Amino acid sequence: MTTTGDLLRVTLGPGIDAAFTGAVLDGVHDANLAHHRPHVPERLTAARDRVAALTRTEADAWHLMRQVHGAEVAVVDGRVPRGAELRDVDILVTTLPDRPLVVLAADCVPLLAAGRRSVAAAHAGWRGVVADVPGALVTALVGLGESPDDVRVVLGPAIGPCCYEVGPEVVAAVGAIDPAAVATTRTGGASVDLRAALRARLAALGVTDVVDAGASGAAPRTPLCTACDPGWFSHRRDPAAGRQASIIVRRSGATGGSA
Repeated sequence: MTTTGDLLRVTLGPGIDAAFTGAVLDGVHDANLAHHRPHVPERLTAARDRVAALTRTEADAWHLMRQVHGAEVAVVDGRVPRGAELRDVDILVTTLPDRPLVVLAADCVPLLAAGRRSVAAAHAGWRGVVADVPGALVTALVGLGESPDDVRVVLGPAIGPCCYEVGPEVVAAVGAIDPAAVATTRTGGASVDLRAALRARLAALGVTDVVDAGASGAAPRTPLCTACDPGWFSHRRDPAAGRQASIIVRRSGATGGSA
């Protein structure tokens, strides 16, 4: 993993590029990439175009989701127009080259995945964890010909258990998936570690190549927290926050295999 300019970049395999944006772009704060408050259309267009240039994609080719905190999957195949938004889904998968898949988030966990012939992007807050986003993601990839042990997953910037105070119903639901995901905040409140729960579920599905995107260099021992670091948008820290993007694309001519 490398940090270049305002992007955290990840190479998931030959010809497969992935990147995570933050709250700062070209030194300017509030690099919001979603139609969320505060929404300034010309600023949004400029930010998306700049990120597209940095990722060697085209903003009008991005496949975004109308995310609903569930576990529904959309397959981006030849019937899906280039750049179409997929509604009421939280997982995108494709075998097509040059079709960038995009997740928008500001505390929830973005997941980017790649196998030998397909790539995927997913969104999981605690509801998505409980709805089994990992299970739906892996099932979709297997349906496209992947084997779980050939799939690599990167968990993007998200809120950490240090700041994610939740009620007892969330603790019970997430703890049922992975008891080790039950945690406490810095101030001693009840919390859950969403990334830990996702890693545990993925491992149970046979996907063991799972890393956390970090703020710098190689995957760190302690994943970053969007609520702690003002370099990332955080809904928990600021309910009016924008959204950062996680983008994955398989380039034309890419060969099979994962790195």
